[in-house]
Amino acid sequence: MSTSAAGADTDASPSRELSPDSGLPTVLMGLTVLSGIIDAVSYLGLGRLFLGKMTGNVVVLGLSTAQVPGFSVTVPVAALTAFLLGAVLGGRLRTALGHARFRWVSSALTIEAVLLVAAAGTAAVTGADGPEPTDLEILVLVVLMALAMGLRNATVRKLAVPDLTTTLITLTLADIAADCFLAGRRNSRLNRRFGAVVSIFGGALLGGYLVLRYGLLPPLVVAAALATALAVGYPLLWLWFARRRGRR
Repeated sequence: MSTSAAGADTDASPSRELSPDSGLPTVLMGLTVLSGIIDAVSYLGLGRLFLGKMTGNVVVLGLSTAQVPGFSVTVPVAALTAFLLGAVLGGRLRTALGHARFRWVSSALTIEAVLLVAAAGTAAVTGADGPEPTDLEILVLVVLMALAMGLRNATVRKLAVPDLTTTLITLTLADIAADCFLAGRRNSRLNRRFGAVVSIFGGALLGGYLVLRYGLLPPLVVAAALATALAVGYPLLWLWFARRRGRR
């Protein structure tokens, strides 16, 4: 294989695999729903944390350091540490498997699913979904989910799919306003942006309803099931679209 061909496999392949017929945009939208569920669980049940995004946790850490009543130092520190370790793992996967994008993304999805299954299993075994989970139970769940989200964020950031960060929609909302309402023109990516906003809203709605009505375990089981479905579904979608491309 020539040098140029090898480079195309590593760097030019995003344009091929990130196209709508790769299956990856669909998976990323599903991960956005999953982020809403995880943030609802962590905010309502694990100490007002947002495990999908660390900005809020840095603020919580600042408030707890200032000894504001009701805020703990331990939990946000654990969340930040685990998130960073997950991001390191994501970076290592990218280095090891980035030349084979399909294997890299599939591996990241599988590891995230395993971590979320472990979180759901922990809640089931320890009874952490009760009305008053212990500090240790909260800490274990925070670490497992923060590891998963650190891995996810590192992976999605390297993929760099426009408007599909899967965890953040601040800039997406700004882009919607700037391109649609302020500029008075329609952007070709507007549907994807609205889809990201609706996805994270829907995930938070579902997660919040389940936490308030049934406790921590049911939304964790739903999150684990969705993560597993996405980990299994991505290879199937990839193969299906590859066969379609081969018939053209």
